[in-house]
Amino acid sequence: MRLSKVLFMGLGLLLATRCAQAQAPAEKPGGLVAKNVDSGRRMFANAGCGACHGTQGQGTSLAPPIAPPPLEVGALIAYTRQPTGKMPAVPVATASDQDLTDIYAFLMSVAPPSSAAQELKGNAENGKKLFLAYGCYECHGLQGAGAAIAPRIGPPALSLAGVLRYVRAPTGQMPPYTAKVVSDQDLADIYSFLKTFPPPLPARSIPLLNP
Repeated sequence: MRLSKVLFMGLGLLLATRCAQAQAPAEKPGGLVAKNVDSGRRMFANAGCGACHGTQGQGTSLAPPIAPPPLEVGALIAYTRQPTGKMPAVPVATASDQDLTDIYAFLMSVAPPSSAAQELKGNAENGKKLFLAYGCYECHGLQGAGAAIAPRIGPPALSLAGVLRYVRAPTGQMPPYTAKVVSDQDLADIYSFLKTFPPPLPARSIPLLNP
């Protein structure tokens, strides 16, 4: 199976729902600037997150690790409200957007102190060349906006660390890819290229979708 057909297919399927959900969060994530780690720690425990993800977000047999968070804060909030798989939705009455922002800060505080992703500096120009060379555009479009056979992956909703983890150990039908096939630096460059594109407009801003 060609790398161009599968490298980002699984990742794209994971991101498709999240990108759509992130278009209309309950509160504007950019307005949530407070990062109260102590509050996040309490909320993480009170909301029962640790029962599945571990008390430090390290993961268990029931759920994957989430420290550091694989999503950026806005996408994390949207996914928590309308998750996929076995995770139940968390309503605002249980945890507000601010609570989730604090949980995000807590998870960042307990994350491993160093990560290969933190050391990588992506090159968007080289990422564009790699995106074409690997044939990613054949399924996802020249700007990662998606097509009939594959969903949107640009801009990525996952953090770079999340992308690296997913590509190396994906779920669903996507096979894993080792660094010998696609290096971390190549993925960082592709990630930087996809990050140059703006997020899709929210549905409420498109007149034809709001009669």
